[in-house]
Amino acid sequence: MIYPCRADIIPFVRNLIQGLQPYAEANDVYVSFDTSVVKAAKTTREVLEFVAGNKNAIGLVGINWIGNPEVPEQVEMLKKLKISYLECIVCQDTPYVKPMQQSILTRRYPLVRGLYYVNKENYVGLGTGFANFLKNERGQLIFKRAYLGPIMDLDVRSVKI
Repeated sequence: MIYPCRADIIPFVRNLIQGLQPYAEANDVYVSFDTSVVKAAKTTREVLEFVAGNKNAIGLVGINWIGNPEVPEQVEMLKKLKISYLECIVCQDTPYVKPMQQSILTRRYPLVRGLYYVNKENYVGLGTGFANFLKNERGQLIFKRAYLGPIMDLDVRSVKI
Protein backbone atom coordinates (compact mmCIF):
# COMPACT_ATOMS: atom_id res chain seq x y z
CA MET A 1 0.00 0.00 0.00
CA ILE A 2 1.13 3.51 -0.66
CA TYR A 3 -0.18 6.35 1.47
CA PRO A 4 -0.26 9.25 1.00
CA CYS A 5 0.12 9.06 -2.76
CA ARG A 6 2.25 11.86 -4.16
CA ALA A 7 3.14 12.72 -7.74
CA ASP A 8 6.82 11.85 -7.22
CA ILE A 9 5.89 8.30 -6.17
CA ILE A 10 4.01 7.36 -9.36
CA PRO A 11 7.10 6.86 -11.62
CA PHE A 12 8.77 4.89 -8.83
CA VAL A 13 5.78 2.56 -8.45
CA ARG A 14 5.36 2.19 -12.21
CA ASN A 15 8.96 1.06 -12.62
CA LEU A 16 8.73 -1.19 -9.59
CA ILE A 17 5.59 -2.93 -10.92
CA GLN A 18 7.13 -3.38 -14.36
CA GLY A 19 10.16 -5.06 -12.81
CA LEU A 20 12.49 -2.16 -13.56
CA GLN A 21 14.85 -0.51 -11.16
CA PRO A 22 13.35 2.69 -9.76
CA TYR A 23 15.27 5.64 -11.18
CA ALA A 24 14.81 9.22 -12.23
CA GLU A 25 14.20 9.10 -15.98
CA ALA A 26 15.87 12.43 -16.69
CA ASN A 27 19.37 11.58 -15.49
CA ASP A 28 19.33 7.81 -14.76
CA VAL A 29 20.19 8.40 -11.11
CA TYR A 30 18.61 6.23 -8.45
CA VAL A 31 15.90 8.04 -6.55
CA SER A 32 16.02 8.37 -2.81
CA PHE A 33 12.56 7.21 -1.80
CA ASP A 34 10.71 7.94 1.40
CA THR A 35 9.82 4.43 2.55
CA SER A 36 7.51 5.74 5.25
CA VAL A 37 4.75 5.96 2.64
CA VAL A 38 4.98 2.29 1.61
CA LYS A 39 3.17 -0.05 3.96
CA ALA A 40 2.64 -3.80 4.07
CA ALA A 41 -0.55 -5.47 5.18
CA LYS A 42 -0.95 -8.95 6.59
CA THR A 43 -3.93 -9.83 4.40
CA THR A 44 -5.51 -8.73 1.15
CA ARG A 45 -8.65 -7.76 3.04
CA GLU A 46 -6.54 -5.31 5.11
CA VAL A 47 -5.22 -3.76 1.89
CA LEU A 48 -8.74 -3.29 0.55
CA GLU A 49 -10.03 -1.82 3.81
CA PHE A 50 -7.05 0.54 4.13
CA VAL A 51 -7.42 1.84 0.59
CA ALA A 52 -11.20 2.21 1.00
CA GLY A 53 -10.67 4.23 4.18
CA ASN A 54 -7.88 6.50 2.91
CA LYS A 55 -8.62 8.75 -0.05
CA ASN A 56 -5.06 9.05 -1.38
CA ALA A 57 -3.97 5.44 -0.91
CA ILE A 58 -2.99 2.96 -3.63
CA GLY A 59 -3.17 -0.80 -3.12
CA LEU A 60 -2.31 -3.79 -5.29
CA VAL A 61 -4.49 -6.91 -4.99
CA GLY A 62 -5.35 -9.87 -7.19
CA ILE A 63 -8.36 -9.67 -9.49
CA ASN A 64 -9.90 -12.65 -7.72
CA TRP A 65 -10.42 -10.38 -4.66
CA ILE A 66 -12.44 -7.76 -6.52
CA GLY A 67 -13.60 -9.27 -9.81
CA ASN A 68 -16.43 -11.61 -8.85
CA PRO A 69 -19.85 -9.92 -9.26
CA GLU A 70 -21.54 -12.92 -7.60
CA VAL A 71 -19.92 -12.33 -4.19
CA PRO A 72 -21.81 -9.63 -2.24
CA GLU A 73 -18.70 -8.66 -0.19
CA GLN A 74 -16.74 -7.92 -3.37
CA VAL A 75 -19.59 -5.90 -4.88
CA GLU A 76 -19.85 -3.81 -1.69
CA MET A 77 -16.08 -3.30 -1.58
CA LEU A 78 -16.03 -2.14 -5.21
CA LYS A 79 -18.48 0.62 -4.28
CA LYS A 80 -15.83 2.00 -1.89
CA LEU A 81 -12.86 1.72 -4.27
CA LYS A 82 -11.72 3.16 -7.58
CA ILE A 83 -10.20 0.58 -9.89
CA SER A 84 -7.30 1.89 -11.93
CA TYR A 85 -7.09 1.31 -15.65
CA LEU A 86 -3.60 0.58 -16.97
CA GLU A 87 -2.00 1.50 -20.25
CA CYS A 88 -2.45 -1.17 -22.91
CA ILE A 89 0.45 -1.32 -25.33
CA VAL A 90 -1.14 -3.89 -27.68
CA CYS A 91 -4.68 -2.43 -27.80
CA GLN A 92 -5.84 -0.87 -31.05
CA ASP A 93 -9.24 0.36 -29.86
CA THR A 94 -8.47 1.89 -26.47
CA PRO A 95 -5.31 3.15 -24.76
CA TYR A 96 -6.28 1.81 -21.32
CA VAL A 97 -7.58 -1.51 -20.05
CA LYS A 98 -9.45 -2.49 -16.90
CA PRO A 99 -8.29 -5.45 -14.80
CA MET A 100 -10.79 -8.20 -15.53
CA GLN A 101 -10.68 -11.83 -16.56
CA GLN A 102 -11.23 -11.16 -20.26
CA SER A 103 -8.40 -8.62 -20.50
CA ILE A 104 -6.09 -11.05 -18.71
CA LEU A 105 -6.98 -13.94 -21.03
CA THR A 106 -6.53 -11.81 -24.15
CA ARG A 107 -3.17 -10.60 -22.81
CA ARG A 108 -4.26 -6.96 -22.95
CA TYR A 109 -3.81 -6.38 -19.22
CA PRO A 110 -0.07 -5.89 -18.52
CA LEU A 111 0.17 -6.98 -14.85
CA VAL A 112 -0.15 -10.75 -15.06
CA ARG A 113 2.00 -13.52 -13.71
CA GLY A 114 2.12 -17.24 -14.21
CA LEU A 115 1.38 -19.96 -11.73
CA TYR A 116 4.04 -22.63 -11.44
CA TYR A 117 3.59 -26.00 -9.79
CA VAL A 118 6.84 -27.64 -8.67
CA ASN A 119 6.57 -31.37 -8.12
CA LYS A 120 9.51 -32.93 -6.26
CA GLU A 121 8.24 -36.50 -6.23
CA ASN A 122 10.54 -39.26 -7.39
CA TYR A 123 7.54 -41.33 -8.46
CA VAL A 124 4.07 -40.88 -9.92
CA GLY A 125 1.92 -40.20 -6.87
CA LEU A 126 -0.34 -37.67 -5.25
CA GLY A 127 1.58 -34.62 -6.49
CA THR A 128 1.49 -35.80 -10.09
CA GLY A 129 -2.21 -36.57 -9.76
CA PHE A 130 -2.88 -33.09 -8.41
CA ALA A 131 -0.94 -31.49 -11.28
CA ASN A 132 -2.95 -33.55 -13.78
CA PHE A 133 -6.18 -32.51 -12.05
CA LEU A 134 -5.24 -28.82 -12.33
CA LYS A 135 -4.60 -29.25 -16.06
CA ASN A 136 -7.88 -31.01 -16.87
CA GLU A 137 -11.29 -29.41 -17.34
CA ARG A 138 -12.50 -29.66 -13.74
CA GLY A 139 -9.25 -28.20 -12.40
CA GLN A 140 -9.34 -25.36 -14.93
CA LEU A 141 -12.89 -24.52 -13.86
CA ILE A 142 -11.48 -23.67 -10.43
CA PHE A 143 -9.28 -21.01 -12.03
CA LYS A 144 -12.16 -19.70 -14.13
CA ARG A 145 -14.50 -19.53 -11.12
CA ALA A 146 -11.85 -17.62 -9.15
CA TYR A 147 -11.73 -15.06 -11.99
CA LEU A 148 -8.18 -16.03 -12.83
CA GLY A 149 -6.98 -17.03 -16.28
CA PRO A 150 -7.39 -20.72 -17.09
CA ILE A 151 -5.11 -22.08 -19.80
CA MET A 152 -7.97 -24.07 -21.31
CA ASP A 153 -10.79 -22.49 -23.33
CA LEU A 154 -13.90 -23.31 -21.29
CA ASP A 155 -16.57 -21.40 -23.18
CA VAL A 156 -19.83 -23.27 -23.63
CA ARG A 157 -21.56 -22.91 -26.96
CA SER A 158 -25.21 -23.49 -27.75
CA VAL A 159 -25.99 -26.24 -30.24
CA LYS A 160 -29.34 -27.12 -31.81
CA ILE A 161 -30.07 -30.84 -31.85
